[in-house]
Amino acid sequence: MTSQPPSQRQSINRSVSIAAIIMMASVLLSRVAGMFREMTLANLGGTGSEMDAYVAAFLIPELLNHFLAGGFLSVTFIPIFQKYITANDETGAWKTFSNMVTVGTAAFAVVLPAAVIFAPNLLSLTGFANQDPQTFALTARLTRIILPAQILFYWGAFLMAVQYARQKFFLPAMAPLLYNIGIIAGGILLGPSMGIEGFAWGVLAGAFVGNVAVQLPGALKVGMRYGFRFSPADPEFIHYIKLTVPLIAGLGMSFSNEIFFRYFASFLESGAVAGANYALRTMMILVGVFGQASGVAFYPYLAKLAAEKAYGQMSELLNDTINKVALYLLPLTGVMMALSPQIIMVLYEHGKFNRESTLATAPILTMYLTGAFATSVSILAARPFYAMQKTLLPMVVSTTISILSIPLYYMFSKEMGPKGLGLASGVAGTAQFLILYIMWGKRYGGFDALRGEVLKLGKIVAVSAVGAAVCYGVNGMIDGFSIDMESTFGRGRMIMVCAVSSVAALITVFGLYELLGLQKFRESVRGLVRKR
Repeated sequence: MTSQPPSQRQSINRSVSIAAIIMMASVLLSRVAGMFREMTLANLGGTGSEMDAYVAAFLIPELLNHFLAGGFLSVTFIPIFQKYITANDETGAWKTFSNMVTVGTAAFAVVLPAAVIFAPNLLSLTGFANQDPQTFALTARLTRIILPAQILFYWGAFLMAVQYARQKFFLPAMAPLLYNIGIIAGGILLGPSMGIEGFAWGVLAGAFVGNVAVQLPGALKVGMRYGFRFSPADPEFIHYIKLTVPLIAGLGMSFSNEIFFRYFASFLESGAVAGANYALRTMMILVGVFGQASGVAFYPYLAKLAAEKAYGQMSELLNDTINKVALYLLPLTGVMMALSPQIIMVLYEHGKFNRESTLATAPILTMYLTGAFATSVSILAARPFYAMQKTLLPMVVSTTISILSIPLYYMFSKEMGPKGLGLASGVAGTAQFLILYIMWGKRYGGFDALRGEVLKLGKIVAVSAVGAAVCYGVNGMIDGFSIDMESTFGRGRMIMVCAVSSVAALITVFGLYELLGLQKFRESVRGLVRKR
């Protein structure tokens, strides 16, 4: 199987890199806004029962979004849409678009009201029935407020998908940022009078602005044409359902993470759900910036290569993207593990989130970080299958791993408390990536290069471990954890401690990269600056 000419490969890699930089910058901004959101929530609710209720309120909405395929539109609709665009059949593309939007909206029109009405009954089937009556009632009320946002996510997914298909990334990249800003605004403006409920109304406002108000002009700019068309029997809609059902029936790693931590933490001590949520959100900064952003950026190019049956080029693009992610994500993960207590202190320790909350949350973050790289590259490893419209195999793999991880969640949480949830997530994510990556290599090429990729990855892991040790050592010499966060300039001093420790670690890592021939020091610094 021949690979593409060097000039063509460089052109594709350059285009993917530009798209990835746009998405990474956007995701980073949205994650920063997300951290500010979590900091505001921590200040208001700490790790108490109100925060448990707020976090639990997302369970049913996320399940609804999952089963009505809102979360899968980008991976199933883009190849279908791209096929028409490649064939210069604009009319067929927009007819398919219109039909899928209309049929899905009709399904939401039936399911959403029922979910709102029966929210307490649905919650009673989960571990949240163990909550005290007041917390359970608050969970049900917040659930009912958040539920309507799911149809906005569904519409937004289509509006963003047609922009992705045209290699337009800027406005879709703004969606999560605006969503987080909406939640923050709801908390700040409505929190004083409504408490935690203000954040729930912010969810609804942020979903509308980020997914509809901003995306509609972008979709119109790339030529969107919508006409009412309700045809569930349409062959393309049936094909879409066949592609999507395996994803809906399956338990993806991201989906199972969100469900399992809420469910198993609900059986632990009060505050466990909130603590695990803070830790997971912090870890997801890395996954979002590196895994999700890279996955979105290179997926349209994969879909195009898949349409051309250029499997060798797909493998080269996958390997190149994973390597670039590893060069930065692994050392940053090591730094964050070494600084877990300080990171939690800086981000959350104020208001009702006290030093005791920090001590409880930091170990959970450390455990979740063990799976940051695997979770990120699992997203990448599944994308080539999706680009080829082969959704069944990734579903079988992810579902099997998720189901097999349930005993791990149970045993680890029972023996280790909430930090066991993070470790179970890390083990499951690593297993999923390895299986998907090996399967792709065996079936579609690129497996011959696997030995070289594993050797390179091993070097990066070793160098990252050295960087983490340097970070931990410098931090220990400064003894940053003893800083009083309530004192004047306490937070600023802590940030300086983290900065000094991190810079020392990254200089060590980038120096070793050049020594081992992995990447030149100047390129490492330039790449890190771009990702920021």
